[in-house]
Amino acid sequence: MRIRHALATAGLGAALIVGPLPSPAQAAPAGHDAHVNLYVDGKIVASASFISAGDRFEVTKRSSYGGRPYLDYKYIRKDGTLQEATHWGVSNVGYTMKFDHDFGEGRKVAFRLCVQNTYGWDDCTDDADGQWEVGYA
Repeated sequence: MRIRHALATAGLGAALIVGPLPSPAQAAPAGHDAHVNLYVDGKIVASASFISAGDRFEVTKRSSYGGRPYLDYKYIRKDGTLQEATHWGVSNVGYTMKFDHDFGEGRKVAFRLCVQNTYGWDDCTDDADGQWEVGYA
């Protein structure tokens, strides 16, 4: 095919669409990624993301502050029931833990990021405003 050859020659790689394109009514709703950093005393101590492609959470500890980072999430299933859980990261700085899910397409996923500390309460991203970060599957 000329298009394939032209793309490969231009160094862009070949991208072929096989079959008819779906109509807008058939297309799945686009996901929305979300990312949050947890700051303590102006420094990033942990980060977390929701990646809509694959419905995956990632949690990373960014500094030696506190103990393990963790992510709490909430999701309303298609049948209306609540799914909520906690995903724990590790205390090693720079190591990313990944957690795969299979949420319904276009559904809202809310999460917050926390880090254990030694004061009897944990620092969390929703401490200041009570709001959780939101992504869409």
